Amino acid sequence: MKPRRLLLKGATLVDGTGLPPRQGDLLIEDGYIAQVGVTDLPPDEVVDCAGLVVAPGFIDMHSHGDFSLPRDPEAKAKVLQGVTTEVIGNCGLGLHPSNPHVDAMYERIAPIVFGESGAMCSPSLSHYRDRLHQPGISVNAAPLIPHGNVRAMVMAMSENIPTATELSAMQAVVAEGMDQGAFGLSTGLVYAPGAYAKTDELVGLSQVVAARGGIYASHLRNEGSRLIEAVAEAIEIAERAGVSVQISHHKAAGHFNWGKVKTTLSMVDDANMKGLSVHSDVYPYTAGSTVLSAMFVPLWAFEGSSQKLLERLRDPATREKIIAEAKEQLLAYVDLPKVLSRVPKKWLLPMILKKMGEVVVINSVKNQRHYEGRRLGDIARERKQNLHDTAIDLLIEEETAVSAIAHVMSEDDVRQVLAHPRTMIGTDGFPLKEGKAHPRTFGTYPRVLEHYVARNKVLTLEDAIYRMTGLVAEKLSMTDRGVLRPGAVADVVVIDPPNVRDKATYKDPHNSPEGVIHVFVNGDWTVKSGVHTGARSGKVLSHRPSATS
Repeated sequence: MKPRRLLLKGATLVDGTGLPPRQGDLLIEDGYIAQVGVTDLPPDEVVDCAGLVVAPGFIDMHSHGDFSLPRDPEAKAKVLQGVTTEVIGNCGLGLHPSNPHVDAMYERIAPIVFGESGAMCSPSLSHYRDRLHQPGISVNAAPLIPHGNVRAMVMAMSENIPTATELSAMQAVVAEGMDQGAFGLSTGLVYAPGAYAKTDELVGLSQVVAARGGIYASHLRNEGSRLIEAVAEAIEIAERAGVSVQISHHKAAGHFNWGKVKTTLSMVDDANMKGLSVHSDVYPYTAGSTVLSAMFVPLWAFEGSSQKLLERLRDPATREKIIAEAKEQLLAYVDLPKVLSRVPKKWLLPMILKKMGEVVVINSVKNQRHYEGRRLGDIARERKQNLHDTAIDLLIEEETAVSAIAHVMSEDDVRQVLAHPRTMIGTDGFPLKEGKAHPRTFGTYPRVLEHYVARNKVLTLEDAIYRMTGLVAEKLSMTDRGVLRPGAVADVVVIDPPNVRDKATYKDPHNSPEGVIHVFVNGDWTVKSGVHTGARSGKVLSHRPSATS
């Protein structure tokens, strides 16, 4: 599948730097880009690319593909939309490193949320790399170290602040992961046990990452009423630890919080003006997706184990406390406009719950498959229950293995974040083994090209490609990917922009796009005329620390 010299002839070249398109050829030789623009070496094979765009392969800045790659090594959902590299281990979650505490943490959520049968964790990044290389994978993977795993290894599911000894032990785990090639550390500050961490702990771990030239990528502590404070915490970590920061899936969730991204994007600008390195990523949709328990269960209920959580949900008195606190948290997530500031929030609870029932859609369960694709409010009415009792009962019945899609963002906010010059593109996606995956898993990149470039002109083609390629490579200190230049690795995509069509929908997400013609991963022809060839030339990449780190 890898001709020694392959010529992509007569293309429109969009090189991943943000420069305007230009006409020319591109020659791939032995897995690398040999010549760009004018070529004079005789090719073994020629591909006519007249009328097509040749660009660097897309780098998915925010992926959870580490959970799906062991069972889905061909990664068709990603490769068929032009992705050649996935940044994995995001949101403080991932399959490495591990010990029995981490295995216990994942044993219940993994089967339904990530399509695995039981815990499949690896003790180290090196072990995980070997595990994927043995059967081969069709995409490259750039791993982050998940903070949730690091904390669980040392402290299990404890809510406590780490002692100096415990923090030192966590720093050693992070150092080992970085030395084995990780690109940085990720946090999920709304998920236990990561949410138990205070800022000082995150600074201490990020200092280890910064010393090795890595990044700190964070699912923020709050994406609603306290979004501004959460962004401020990420910037504080950037400043105190001297680390490059990535704000994951930058958004404002909940109608009363819409518009706050104007402030948080200004904060990103101010941080960079001060000499910090702070960026964001975004997926081009107004709905997010997460586990249902994160929406309806307070963090203290997760302490201990999954079995302890189920015991608390089943106990009538504890269940009552969980529901009461969940309602308080929901109200706290709402930041009322001044015109309603004198209205007690509890008066608005029925309206808020009604709206929540409409926007939350169950997309994956373990057993009761007839609930997939249905709104939580409709399920509650069918069961003759209120929303919280329905959610709690579903979590019990499905052994907490329930995920949901929440339609809680503003299209104006999505456009504003997308248009910001320090924003990259990420899918935040992984293909579920069962159920209805979020369409972002299959359609993110074609949707950007179709909806935000061609149709609505939010981005130019060259700027969109830069956000998908060169900018990500710069953030990750990848010097050999993300651009079309001689000597770079031949991760290349060939697209037909006027005919790019995103085919993935919420009702029917498992559809690959049109208009992505060819994809080369490490020079191997992985998608040919829109069809996956079966090639598995991807690698688990290793971070190369910068000279100044």
